Amino acid sequence: MSDNHTYILLADKPRKGANTEAGFLIIDHFFLNKRSRKKWKNDNQLYQINGQDKGGNTIVSNPINYLEIARHIREKGHFSSDEFNLPEIQCFWLDFSLDYKIYWHKFDDTAPEGLAVFDGVTKQQYGDKYPISPKLIREGHSFTTLQPQLLHRIIKQRKDLISKSNLALSDDWFFDLRTLINDTVSIVEITLNQLYIKAEYDPLPGWTFDKEKLKERYARKFEDKLGWVYKISGKHLCAESYVPSCNKLRELRNHMMHFDPPSLIVTIEEATIWLNQIIDVGWLLIKIRQAIGAEISLQLINFILQKEAIFNPEKDYAKRLPIGTGNADYASSTWTKEQ
Repeated sequence: MSDNHTYILLADKPRKGANTEAGFLIIDHFFLNKRSRKKWKNDNQLYQINGQDKGGNTIVSNPINYLEIARHIREKGHFSSDEFNLPEIQCFWLDFSLDYKIYWHKFDDTAPEGLAVFDGVTKQQYGDKYPISPKLIREGHSFTTLQPQLLHRIIKQRKDLISKSNLALSDDWFFDLRTLINDTVSIVEITLNQLYIKAEYDPLPGWTFDKEKLKERYARKFEDKLGWVYKISGKHLCAESYVPSCNKLRELRNHMMHFDPPSLIVTIEEATIWLNQIIDVGWLLIKIRQAIGAEISLQLINFILQKEAIFNPEKDYAKRLPIGTGNADYASSTWTKEQ
């Protein structure tokens, strides 16, 4: 086994249409879908956005329009709101995290003034009836969401796995892939749970919360959870192209985490497919937000701008059998439908 061959490469550009879609997601976020895409593409006029920075200070953006945003994305391969001095792109109840890290204990005389409490942020996100009031008064770390952190982590993990694909036959590389797949499935389930809780305690206008139809959050099939989108918002998800990828990653997550059955085949060629299915999950998350009327986030925009992975076998093995030939590869290590 050699560590000198790079088994997975990155495509030169994001998926076809991803740059365009990302640009319009940003325009739609700031201009509330007021104009058609055709008009934006033909508009050379520059506009400025008024808003607040992370510290609550009033800011005015640099001049922007769709063409400037699209150019920036094409040149950089990602989008940075800071480079345009734009307000943060996020959904408050899905993405805002009161991220505390403290090194002291409240009752120590040397502790800073005040308490590291959440100052009612969870009530602002999920309504006054939300029954949980988190409080941190000793050394530790607090979160009110994991959305931005996980999305950023998944992008980084995926990039690292591809860049280190010369180590793809090592156990550590596999366990990093296992973690990545688990995190990817987790962000979808977190989003759906946040939707359910928001609808239960502080529904947005037009939402419906009927517990008899939604059932309990716990022990629900994934298909039932996706069904919450329509039952709560009244809008169809329209994500048929992306759900199969999420289901495949869910199958892998369950197998890798529970090791049932106690056998597992991971081929680098199939792992490359899985790495690309992760991008589909980003599109699924966007479709969920669009259906429920939630704002997009900067992390999600950059998530769909990830470049696809390309399997790169060694030259001697460039002639390939189709995956699954001879009842081999990943499928051979799973329960069959008859079992």
